[in-house]
Amino acid sequence: MTATARLERLKPILVCPRCRDALVFSDGDGRCEACRETYPVREGRIYFVDVPDHRDPLDRLKGRLKRWLGRYYHTVGITLLAPTYPFDYAGRIRRYLDPSRQVVVNVGCGNHRIDPDVIGLDLFAYEATDVVCDVHALPFRPDSVDAFVSRSVLEHVPDPAAVVAAFHRATRPGGLGLHLIPFLFPFHASPQDFQRYTHRGLERLFAGWTIIDMYNATGPVTLWLLTTLEFLSTLLSAGRERAKAYLYLALCGLLFPLKFLDAPFVHRRAFLSLAPTIFTVVRKETAP
Repeated sequence: MTATARLERLKPILVCPRCRDALVFSDGDGRCEACRETYPVREGRIYFVDVPDHRDPLDRLKGRLKRWLGRYYHTVGITLLAPTYPFDYAGRIRRYLDPSRQVVVNVGCGNHRIDPDVIGLDLFAYEATDVVCDVHALPFRPDSVDAFVSRSVLEHVPDPAAVVAAFHRATRPGGLGLHLIPFLFPFHASPQDFQRYTHRGLERLFAGWTIIDMYNATGPVTLWLLTTLEFLSTLLSAGRERAKAYLYLALCGLLFPLKFLDAPFVHRRAFLSLAPTIFTVVRKETAP
């Protein structure tokens, strides 16, 4: 599916995030006739906010790696070299959903499109972004989206409870939420990092939903590796953020094979107490 096709699919369910009224599309823009706000459309991408300045050493390094590695960035740079046990995010989405037939919104999509039929939403206008907006002000009609999915996003928003409530409003009855959220994970501001959740904390965060599944996507070996890399890169960089980012990358290249020792410990509720990341699947129940 092309960017234009994804936007056309979205148009009937998009609303003004300020007044919640429907949008009328003409001359390449979406306009709210209630409050007269206009939202520009450029290259198949709709902008509900001005893109903020993004000056983060880690994100800049990720951008350079993507340019160097090209299409191998996620297969080599993320799946292989990253210090976390591999998690098939796209595969998990397809296990529960059919993006070709359902409206699936990947919140905080970043610079990677996980599936050509999945809608990318982010605060920044990455190549994979279809909707540029603040996640606290989602531009979707109530009960219109089949699923919101996210990977390491909710720790970066100031008010995750408000965001989850916004997901709930926009999700259709019977719709799903699939969220990978860190628990025992080092601080990683890109651009901000605010909180962590235990499995009990996630049960409270998604209290308005029915929890279908919850398990550790990574285990104690990943936890050890993450802690070791964070300690060594912090120590050796002497507090210099740019140097730390490159040292971290170099150490990943040396130690990444160890993460595969996590295989016996993932997807096991018994190891939720040692989980760097927890995958949670929730459903919005139908109205009584």
